[in-house]
Amino acid sequence: MLLCKPVSKMFRLGVLSLTFSLLIMFVGAQSADSQCKVVDGDREYDLSELAAQDYWEVIQHLHTGTKRYYLSLCHPLRNVPEGCAGNNTGVCAVHDPEGNGTNVFVSNRGQVPVAGFNSTEEGYFKYVYDSGEKCTVRGRDENYTTSIFFMCHSEDGVSEPILMNDKACDLIFVWRSMAACPKKLDARNSTTCTVQFSNSDYVLNLHMLHKPTYYTVKRENTTYEMNICGPVTNGSCGKEDATICSVNSGSSPVILGTTKDMLLEWKEEVLALKYQHQNMTVKIELHCDRTATKTDIYFVEENETSLTFAVRTSSVCSPKRPQCVLEDEVGNVYDLRPLYKSQGNWEALDTRHDHKDLLYHINICGQVNEGTHYHCPLGPIGTCQTSIGRQTAYNLGFLTSHPVLNQDGSITILYTGGDTCQDGQHTRSTRINLVCNAVEHHPMFLEETETCEYVFNWLTPVACPRHMAIGSSCKVVDPLYKYQYDLNPLRNSEKDYKISDGENDYLINLCGPLVSPCTGEKGKSGVCQVKGSDEYSGGLATSNVTFNKAMLIMNFNNGSGGCGDDNTRSSQILFLCDQEESGSDGPHFLHEGENCIYHFFWRTIYACPPFRVVDCRVTDNGMVYDLSELSSTKMNEEYFITDGSKKFVLNVCRSVVHSRTSRCPYTAASCIVDLKHENESLNIGEVHSGPYLENGILKLKYTDGEICEKKSKPYETIIEFMCDKHELYPYPQLIGEEDCTYFFEWKTPLACPVSFESSTSTTPSSIGKNCTVSSSITDYVFNLNPLKNETGYEVHNENGLHLTLNVCAKVSKEKCPMEGTAACSYMHNDNTSIINAGNANAHLQFRPGFLFLSYTGGDQCNNTVKRSTIISFICGAENAMKGPVLVHDDLDLCTYFVNWYTDLACERRINCFVDTAKHRIDLTPLIRATGNYETLNPENSKEKFYMNVCRPLNPIIGLNCQPGTAACLSTPSIETGPLGLGHPLVTPTYMYETDSVQIIYIHGSSCTSKPDYSISSRIEFICNLSAGKGNPVFKKMTHDCQYLFEWSTSLVCEDSHIAPDPGPVCQIKYDAAKTNVDLKPLRQSEGYTVNFGNKIYKINVCGPACNQSQGVCTSDGDNYGLSNKSELKWDYDQLKLTYYGGSPCNEALSGFKTTSIYFECDMNAGFGHPVADRFMEIIHCVAIFRWKTNVTCIEGIYGTGNDENVPDVTEKPSINDGTDNSSKNQSGAAVPQKSEVDKPYSALTAVVASLLVVSGTVFVAVLILFKSERGQRVVASARRLFGIRGYTDIGQPGSENSTLLGTTSSVRVFRVDDSDDDLLRV
Repeated sequence: MLLCKPVSKMFRLGVLSLTFSLLIMFVGAQSADSQCKVVDGDREYDLSELAAQDYWEVIQHLHTGTKRYYLSLCHPLRNVPEGCAGNNTGVCAVHDPEGNGTNVFVSNRGQVPVAGFNSTEEGYFKYVYDSGEKCTVRGRDENYTTSIFFMCHSEDGVSEPILMNDKACDLIFVWRSMAACPKKLDARNSTTCTVQFSNSDYVLNLHMLHKPTYYTVKRENTTYEMNICGPVTNGSCGKEDATICSVNSGSSPVILGTTKDMLLEWKEEVLALKYQHQNMTVKIELHCDRTATKTDIYFVEENETSLTFAVRTSSVCSPKRPQCVLEDEVGNVYDLRPLYKSQGNWEALDTRHDHKDLLYHINICGQVNEGTHYHCPLGPIGTCQTSIGRQTAYNLGFLTSHPVLNQDGSITILYTGGDTCQDGQHTRSTRINLVCNAVEHHPMFLEETETCEYVFNWLTPVACPRHMAIGSSCKVVDPLYKYQYDLNPLRNSEKDYKISDGENDYLINLCGPLVSPCTGEKGKSGVCQVKGSDEYSGGLATSNVTFNKAMLIMNFNNGSGGCGDDNTRSSQILFLCDQEESGSDGPHFLHEGENCIYHFFWRTIYACPPFRVVDCRVTDNGMVYDLSELSSTKMNEEYFITDGSKKFVLNVCRSVVHSRTSRCPYTAASCIVDLKHENESLNIGEVHSGPYLENGILKLKYTDGEICEKKSKPYETIIEFMCDKHELYPYPQLIGEEDCTYFFEWKTPLACPVSFESSTSTTPSSIGKNCTVSSSITDYVFNLNPLKNETGYEVHNENGLHLTLNVCAKVSKEKCPMEGTAACSYMHNDNTSIINAGNANAHLQFRPGFLFLSYTGGDQCNNTVKRSTIISFICGAENAMKGPVLVHDDLDLCTYFVNWYTDLACERRINCFVDTAKHRIDLTPLIRATGNYETLNPENSKEKFYMNVCRPLNPIIGLNCQPGTAACLSTPSIETGPLGLGHPLVTPTYMYETDSVQIIYIHGSSCTSKPDYSISSRIEFICNLSAGKGNPVFKKMTHDCQYLFEWSTSLVCEDSHIAPDPGPVCQIKYDAAKTNVDLKPLRQSEGYTVNFGNKIYKINVCGPACNQSQGVCTSDGDNYGLSNKSELKWDYDQLKLTYYGGSPCNEALSGFKTTSIYFECDMNAGFGHPVADRFMEIIHCVAIFRWKTNVTCIEGIYGTGNDENVPDVTEKPSINDGTDNSSKNQSGAAVPQKSEVDKPYSALTAVVASLLVVSGTVFVAVLILFKSERGQRVVASARRLFGIRGYTDIGQPGSENSTLLGTTSSVRVFRVDDSDDDLLRV
């Protein structure tokens, strides 16, 4: 490995590999003090830029130690280490064979040549250092000689010498540099404002620097007015063609140059604009500066006959590819390369009314590409303008400048020197302002200035800083917060860490080489791959650590070759913060990437910055509140603002865990992250104490945040935890902000008090009685009694087996003659030989993902086993076929396995969508109600996987997969049968690092290789617009028994997202119900009245409550929001209506009072009535109401369920006080006031409706007489007939429907002719 660095400038140069070409040389004499220039005819080669260094250092790492070579150009070595001696030495070599600093010098490997450079052919030079120390080869004495071959290389960037050969007494280097590229010696003088660049054939037009008026340069008591490529206009010169004059107070201006006197000429890399007027020569030197964003002229010097000014500008820089990786003074890195397009260009339309036909084609970090339907001018231009109608194309600027970082964090790119405009007065140019933004946008045209500069704004994540730093010695400093991370404690000096990917083993160690040798290594390895008896180096040892946006990374490179397509092995370890994990167990294998790169991750506390943690339990009167499960050492809770501009990041009882998406101040327990500038965050509270009880409410308070400017006091955060035993997936919900304090509400079962004795118990009951059972997780009670049917249910299989069974009760003796039998069977329609398949019991049992009944004690099957039946009750897909299915007859166990899909087994189905900062990604189209997805193991075709998405598998006849599992593996190699790969209990998550969606199925079968592990599976959904819905592909099984799948689908692509139809006022799309929720039935002409404290609130929805504009107001005249400034949205799982623009309130975040109304599904509440939230006791700028109603329930939307819950709309509630805001009817349901209902009925419709009412009355009377299950089905059919067109009901009993209540209840079934995309409004 070779490294080179110029020492007198503080930067290091990378390594280039080069195939050396044999050069034909001739000798030409030149003196040693020639300033490193070679003249060959009309061409000049100038290497003086390379000669400016004291010396160049080339480092070579060999197995025999390290060699260092010191070289100088055109002068002897200067300021080199002791031992490199000699008055005219140009090359010195130092060798450290033991690696301990013991150096062996060859102090003179060649002297600076007197003859200078030898030109060979265009672009090639040879520079020979001879007369070095004595060197003995094969008994013959010679002198050391060093040769450098220079080659023309037109790419931008600093060049360096590359060692090609070090044999015997000859040392050979190759140096690729722009300095080896020829420049013509002709002056290229011009009396116009156009001239060719000195080192290219492109034309430079200085009209771009012309000002409409003039430039002003001040020097002591003299002021100069001047212009470039044109006269001074509206100045003091007093002559029409004057281009420069001096203006002194009290005297007439002196003309120093006119347009007739102008001359342009190149002098080396400087363009000189000269005015020869009378006896005075005025010279303006234009120097190339690729980072200049404006033109300023400076005074340089004056004598009796000349006056000199200077300008630093990018306009005179020769076109070439600009730098695209920038770094600011604090170490932030900006990488613009993702904006470069190798095909096509970025497009922008002209927004001016009279220029709609203009289209702009832009590229970044490279020139625009040729288009199919347009043709831009040729050359290295950054922007071109074409016209749709006029068939024109203009050059809007060459690639002349580097991007520039501005004070406000934006980045400016200038392209200059384009085609002329305004009759040659100016040249076209482009100014692009890149602004950091979380979402990628296209460039937006802003304006065309008077000087033909085209200005664009571009919102892009590429303009956001990447906080990146590289450290050594296993340490690195966070450039944002200046904390030093130290990974040295993870070094294991006794033995290496051993990791397996299921096929291969890996030995890994940090901060030094492996303890044990790796036979395939080329040097000291840090990673070794073990394949059976073969070993390969997975990368050489390193102590360099990279910090990249809160992630620590170590890269191990240059491992063994011959991998795949002859690739060299390498490894990468990502270190992730885990506040409780020491990391002593070592890393985990992640995956093998392309080109034989092995990826690992390592959870450890050493990847965490400083943090705080407190006890998360509180005890009160023998009751314990324990929030410890919400206190995460690995991840945080995140709450996104609706507009996607910010998110709140919180942890419980500890500081937030740092990650790439949570760059909060170190000790913050709650912070706000600006998603447009991800490295900008606000600390709104730190953890100092644990939870506490206040008026019976469990709270957690974070204090000492950053200073709130409007109150000059620190920000605080208060979280109120609400006991909710049915909340499976608790999350924080922002209530509001007031007086620099943010308020959150968090519903969770963990906020429910438990006795001290039960809080220490770890074995919750999972066996019930009376056909009911409680969830051991949430205490939710499942009740299967509605499924009891004495006549039984009959199922059969293709082998002629008939099975009759009941639920929690015996089957009638007509079907099963044996006493107490809950299941019986017979074969081939021979019902004279009936077998008892299990005795009845009502002991319903709970397991995560399913319920089951076990009927045992049937007839003797063989000498040792009696017949039994196991019925598993599964919460399947919403529109899956309901009822029992005989899936397997186990002849060895003498057991019948039945799967029964019913909504009574549903506590709550997981959401099959995920919200990102940009949009919602919905995977529900992938849910299958019949059949399953199937995929084979590509390495073993006998292994077959069955899968569903977010829901359990549908029945697979003959395959006894684990009940309720969403993925199953059928393999002949496992005698115990198919393996369940996990239940769908965890909602999908969005992976910001990979822009993909991930879902994990858990609690699968016991792992065969590690019985203590339960199998899980992970599916990663990857964006592929051409894949359609796609299909799963099995990748591998990890060492910890997790099966990994990849699924390419268009459903996770941002471009595939269709914004929901906003519909009329008061409607919002309800994805789970495939329809809209319409709040219009809740509207009342007089509104609703709520008493709270000493105020009376008047509220309405879908219209004003008072003053014809206010959605919420109080009796004392306070406005809490306008009805026409409202927002209806899903706030995670709750429907939230917000009114904005109320009375001024200085303590509010917006400065005005607002209202938030949270609607909760409750089929027993009728239309319901708003109730004041207790948060209003401490928040004065926000009114908060809770509203239980059946309008937001699926049953309410579709008109299913019990008619007894429909309220009498003619009654009105009587308002008593602030605690009970609605009167009750006999059933306890809230009775709303009379609603305004639209009446778009014609006279004919009224007649038909009257007939239907009469018929319906008779119909219902008949049903009441027998009220049978058949009657229920008839009612459902009638509702489908007269109900909502396009939808159908599942047809299950009303008692089953009651289990679906909640804001994310199940989806109803579409008619077969309905498309998933046709969302109908209700």
